[in-house]
Amino acid sequence: MKKIISIIVLGILGLQLAAQVPQERKPSTLAFHVFYNDFNTAQQIKTSSLNKVLKNQLWSKMSDMQTGFGINYLKGIRNKIDFVATLDGSWTDYLYKDGSTNGSNQFLLDANAALNLKLLTDRHTLVPYISSGVGFSLYQGKTGFYVPVGAGLQFNVFNEAFVFTNMQYRYALSSSVNNHFYYTIGIGVSIGKNKTEPAKLVDAEKLAEPLKKAIPNKNIVIFVYDEATGLPLSNVEVTLDGPNNQKRNAFTSADGKAIFSSMAPSDYSVTGLLNRVNSSTQNIEKEAFETDENQINISLNHNDPQFSLKGVVINKTQNIPEGNVVIKITNDTKQTMISVQSNSENGIFQSQLEAESDFTLVGKKASYISNIVKVSTKGLSRSTTLYVNLELAIEEAKVGQSIVLNNIYFEVGKATVNTAFSTDLDKLIQFLKDNTETKLEIQGHSDNTGSSKLNNKLSQTRANSIVDYLVKQGIDSRRLSAKGFGPSLPIADNTTADGRAKNRRVVIKVMQ
Repeated sequence: MKKIISIIVLGILGLQLAAQVPQERKPSTLAFHVFYNDFNTAQQIKTSSLNKVLKNQLWSKMSDMQTGFGINYLKGIRNKIDFVATLDGSWTDYLYKDGSTNGSNQFLLDANAALNLKLLTDRHTLVPYISSGVGFSLYQGKTGFYVPVGAGLQFNVFNEAFVFTNMQYRYALSSSVNNHFYYTIGIGVSIGKNKTEPAKLVDAEKLAEPLKKAIPNKNIVIFVYDEATGLPLSNVEVTLDGPNNQKRNAFTSADGKAIFSSMAPSDYSVTGLLNRVNSSTQNIEKEAFETDENQINISLNHNDPQFSLKGVVINKTQNIPEGNVVIKITNDTKQTMISVQSNSENGIFQSQLEAESDFTLVGKKASYISNIVKVSTKGLSRSTTLYVNLELAIEEAKVGQSIVLNNIYFEVGKATVNTAFSTDLDKLIQFLKDNTETKLEIQGHSDNTGSSKLNNKLSQTRANSIVDYLVKQGIDSRRLSAKGFGPSLPIADNTTADGRAKNRRVVIKVMQ
């Protein structure tokens, strides 16, 4: 035993290891060991009991055990778990389960695989562990399996070198294998050292190079133009697509300009969108930031064959812009219709108009009556005309309010309505359809030409004619009433032709 210990100590002192920081996970390691198999003690415990063996001091002495040599391969699979493969060989008088022996030394080959479950990592000097696995033995042509279960200590004497000792109880799984105790002591050294990178030589030429000047952030200014006319486009949604697919958005101002402030040097892509039509796309390379200019200017073209309608809704009662009005735009040529809404702050609305088409526009808002506006793109050239501008007037129509309908005409001296020219009839019908609870009194007025009796009758029959026309257009008669006032309520001087024309009028009054 003293000779074995001396050999191990001399082997440790002879190791030439590079001084490296201990690793948490064990590298590939090869170990050599001496072991002792104790069949007698296991057999005594089996035939009597562990208590009797200990009490009667029947535990085998080391000189009575079977000796052998072996090798281990270890590899850390976790910080506190090592895989271990073991191959052992010895000349043994094998003690079988029935108590018989072979009677002469024969070669016993053992091989097993196990896991060492360490209580500490390999950074510690003393590392206790428990182990378990499965093993295979071959003796005189007889094979069998067993389960090794045990505990041990690992003592780190140098970096990546250690001494270990282990005690196992090997439980037989086959009839040809007997239970026995197994004791071992050995030394392990790493065979899988980490590669260390060689020190990099300093490039003197690079050190001599002056430090590069930092590239500053810059504003990116986008201009969007109509391709056909070259005019700047407002309200274009511009998207700047940058590194890591990060996107930023801005809208062009009245002069067609959008600004992205203090952008970091990088590669970008920029495009615009207006009225669901995309503009051209431009790329910005990082090198563009290296110029002496204070900003990067980019131009985009927008090619939309339609005309741009720019309108504003005006409240005639107060003579101010009116917001949140829904404008119905009907293409009378193609029989299509779209709706837009006026801006809540400035009453502005925008849309697109197809070429070579006639359009009708009317507004809708509760308790308001809207004019009906006609507009056409027929005969317009898209290469010279981009915008079609118009103003849409609406009036308040609250309970008790009276509104003059100037564009209703009758045949001279008769109550027959000239529907071809009476455009306010359409606006009146639309108002009644949009405000289904509203009731109206249709009032007829005349000038003072002729007798009052005749004028009173004529104004009444004309008011009746308008009610009849509205009923034929689907308006409930219970919502309408007619009243003629003749010349009794003039609004202008009857001594002039212009004044008499103003007095000959139709008025609607909103009723309760």
